[in-house]
Amino acid sequence: MKDGFKTIGRGLVRALSSVIPVVGDPKQEWFRKIAFLLALFVFVGSAVYLIDDMVLQPRHTQAVTDTLRDLYHSDSSEEPEEEDTTVYPEGMLEAFRSLYRRNADVRGWLTFATEGEDLFGGAIDNPVMQTADNDYYLTHDFLHDIDKAGSLYFDYRNDLSVDGENRNLIIYGHNLKSGLMFSRFNLLSKGTVFRARQLTTLTLSTLYEQHIYKVFAVMIVNANAEEEPIFNYIRTQFTDEEFAQFIDDVRSRSLYDFGDVDVTAEDELLTLSTCSNPRETHLKDGRTVIVARKLREGEDPTVDTAKTVLNEDVLMPKMWYVAQDLELPEIYQ
Repeated sequence: MKDGFKTIGRGLVRALSSVIPVVGDPKQEWFRKIAFLLALFVFVGSAVYLIDDMVLQPRHTQAVTDTLRDLYHSDSSEEPEEEDTTVYPEGMLEAFRSLYRRNADVRGWLTFATEGEDLFGGAIDNPVMQTADNDYYLTHDFLHDIDKAGSLYFDYRNDLSVDGENRNLIIYGHNLKSGLMFSRFNLLSKGTVFRARQLTTLTLSTLYEQHIYKVFAVMIVNANAEEEPIFNYIRTQFTDEEFAQFIDDVRSRSLYDFGDVDVTAEDELLTLSTCSNPRETHLKDGRTVIVARKLREGEDPTVDTAKTVLNEDVLMPKMWYVAQDLELPEIYQ
């Protein structure tokens, strides 16, 4: 038995000495071993990062989201209230009670699910947060933990109070390799009509009311002001004239023509914004943007998807044309 251990020990020593510099190694052998060890460290470090980025963090994010969904969709009246000293906003929907008690930054809940075969890799069924800036929930989850996936969150300028008026509600969400948050909306940037026809309505509940929104535009926007005058789609304040022009500008930039959804200056908009994929959009700092308008009183929520077609005259960002050496539209000349 002892001889066996000695043999194993000698084998380990030989193996280690073949990769670890030892006294007596020539200079060239030292360089070779050090280069190998550096490469090994880089490989292991990269593997650990990828496992954390692609597996561990997404699992944690999904687990937190699943817990929040259970709280939102469950009957909060069943929870014990004896020790609950939370002061809830007057008129708040009962569905938010459990969430608000855990984090008073919650301001809404966004739901998107396709009918029939899911072409987007999963539904969106997430809380929407809001704080005094547009930075905090970019890197923090509902529990205030640092999370690369962040959270869905409203623009800080939107008024989510019970009497708040918003012509353009804006929600931000990350584009991630894991497919979480708003990542799946980048599937629309490829100009595939069959996916655009799956994008019909979104449901948004604020703390006080729930509304359905009909999608009428999918835009690719350049967010780099150094490259060109950017289209400011994250505006929240408009005059009547500016708002009417804003709607026209959005529709002209939409990859698709949602022919069954009309929009007027009297409508209220919902804008979803996420980073776009540079290889597909030819933009280093692009955004994929979904714009919808609130369902009108008494309006049928169904959409005739056969009327959703490619927009043959879509106006893309200037750098989209430059990157592909295409002729610039007159507006950029």
